[in-house]
Amino acid sequence: MRAHRPEPGRQLRDSGSLLQIVHAGMVAAGLDVSAIYRRLGCGTDFLDRRGLRTPHDLQIPFWEAAEAVSGDADVGLHLCPHLPVYRGEVLEYLFFSSRSFREGLVHALRCLRLVSDAVRISWTQDAAELHLAVSGSPLQAPQVRHTDICAVYQTIRFVRSVTEHRYAPLRVRLRCARGAAQADYERVFGCPVEFEAERSLVSFDAALLEYRSPRRDPDLLLLHAELAQKRLAALERQDLIERIRVVFSRRLDLEQCELEEVARELGVPARRLRFDLACAGTNFSELLTDFRYSLARRLLRGSDEPIQHVVYITGFSEPGSFYRAFKRWSGMSPAQYRRQSRSPSFSN
Repeated sequence: MRAHRPEPGRQLRDSGSLLQIVHAGMVAAGLDVSAIYRRLGCGTDFLDRRGLRTPHDLQIPFWEAAEAVSGDADVGLHLCPHLPVYRGEVLEYLFFSSRSFREGLVHALRCLRLVSDAVRISWTQDAAELHLAVSGSPLQAPQVRHTDICAVYQTIRFVRSVTEHRYAPLRVRLRCARGAAQADYERVFGCPVEFEAERSLVSFDAALLEYRSPRRDPDLLLLHAELAQKRLAALERQDLIERIRVVFSRRLDLEQCELEEVARELGVPARRLRFDLACAGTNFSELLTDFRYSLARRLLRGSDEPIQHVVYITGFSEPGSFYRAFKRWSGMSPAQYRRQSRSPSFSN
């Protein structure tokens, strides 16, 4: 059985909780986290943002920075023992309230997007063993071996957590080549480890599938499944807004941008698009206004485009309308904003 796959072309994102776990592990391991984030050109304030989801392709520069600062080519493996257990929130509740681990697994795999668009987990069973195939990243770069190793390790920890530590892995196969000593891998995973496999795989006793949680409760399962679906629906609405912004970014004439035209480009009925945006707590006009304001700020702050050019790039027919709108949005004129935005203390 396989997890849900995202739509082709949609940018893959990871739940902020994954970065928070790795951040906590780096702190516990004594790494210089400030130096790592400086190399990435950011601070740590964003870690506490509610509903944070980060682009998955940032995995590559993140692990590059972690390797460089730590001086450890096997930093992912060595971080594993310091990582807190992924509690999983609603995924954990689905396992606890299900009648068996098998049922919890079926429910959880439908909801993996809540963890990451990039994580892939599937399972097969033979007479003696349950095999969980785990892929932490589809990216083709040597640095993401750390993501795969951490994903396999967290899968093991999660399984042990939701089964009250009754089930340990029998063996692990990793798709990456061995880096550190064999004994280091086996100490971290607690079982024999093989390398350069076709895909990363964790094997457990097949009896795990029939494990019955002492907290199983069919009524709670219905509530948890409903909560998971609501959160998935919220992610779908975020995806829609992102797709609309991509359409905006491709258009040369934002002033004449209409909902019906964007709906045709997205391949959805205009009425459905209007309804979905209302469910997301916004509307087409608000999204377009936000995009134009964001584009204007970006051009004023990061380029030397004459303000006259910014007026037309952002879809205004004449400068007066742009000046009035920008003053309404920001409380200052475009020229004032450009000057202030280049001050070292500016944070808008």
